[in-house]
Amino acid sequence: MTSKRIEHIDVWRFFAVMLVILNHFFRFSGVDQYWLFINTYSEQIGRLGELGVLIFFSISGFVICLGLDREKTATGRVCLTAFCARRFFRIVPPLWVYLSVLTLLSLNGVINTSMTQIFRSLLFLCNLPLEGECSWFAGHTWSLAYEEQFYLVYPLIFLWAWQGIKNKRLFLVLGLLVASALLLRHYEYSFGADYCTYFLFLLSGCYTALMPVEWRQQLYVLPLLVWLISLVLLVGLIWVLPSNNNDLLKILCYPFLIQLIVFGTPTHCDWIKAVFHNRTFGYLGRISYSLYLWQELATAYYADTLWWQTVAYLGLVLIFSIVSFHYFEIPCQKLGSRFSAQLKMRNAF
Repeated sequence: MTSKRIEHIDVWRFFAVMLVILNHFFRFSGVDQYWLFINTYSEQIGRLGELGVLIFFSISGFVICLGLDREKTATGRVCLTAFCARRFFRIVPPLWVYLSVLTLLSLNGVINTSMTQIFRSLLFLCNLPLEGECSWFAGHTWSLAYEEQFYLVYPLIFLWAWQGIKNKRLFLVLGLLVASALLLRHYEYSFGADYCTYFLFLLSGCYTALMPVEWRQQLYVLPLLVWLISLVLLVGLIWVLPSNNNDLLKILCYPFLIQLIVFGTPTHCDWIKAVFHNRTFGYLGRISYSLYLWQELATAYYADTLWWQTVAYLGLVLIFSIVSFHYFEIPCQKLGSRFSAQLKMRNAF
């Protein structure tokens, strides 16, 4: 994949995190008392916020799988310890900083959360139906939990897929996930159905990365009309469908539509290119992880807080995310890359 495609993905990361932030801002920060229409469309706004997470899942699966595929193609092997090291230094240190701040704020009575909830987030368990919840301030780590749990399983699926015709084997796993999600949804086991569904989006991104080259080339030059229809269809279905139908289409249709929309964005059209090659949007996509972590503090409901104060808090989050990205996250990622390279060299002998 060229840098052009990476830039394109970064812009989608920015749009995804904005969907999450807007969902939290409108529904949970107390601004609904100023804009009454929010109460009418609260469920639809929530679905669009979840769409942001689903886009993140698809991109994450795509990027991770593409990297492993390149390593396998270039060297004939995949170093799983090196893979884990890279993911650790990318995800965990910023999360530690965020949870440490939560701990300090909680101990000083500024926010209300417990050490149990913080430890659940630390261990990537906030997506599991354990006793008690992870509280508002740590609850958004449920998405990180799905990703990290997926990373424990996916490399094994990847290696198994490479032992045969990889696309067909991954397609088989996708089919099993769809069937399992539908069956669990039918028997109203919502946790199991959701678990399979979220893994489905992660694995769909992987499948897109591993699809035959000629298919990917066709995807990259998707006609503008097909892309627009897919985008309008996805947003329209999310906005108008009842909950039960939305849950079914989230399994059957949304993974496919998101692959078309995200990875088939027609940047060969000038006005689309102007958006998805925008440097500012791309940069904001690169710092989206910090934005996602810290926006939870800004968009929490604080008594007597006005909407413009929440906007100001989000501005502070943006400034902090920029500083964190350059002076903490990038050094951590470089450290992870060096450690990963050392592990690969050791395993080569």
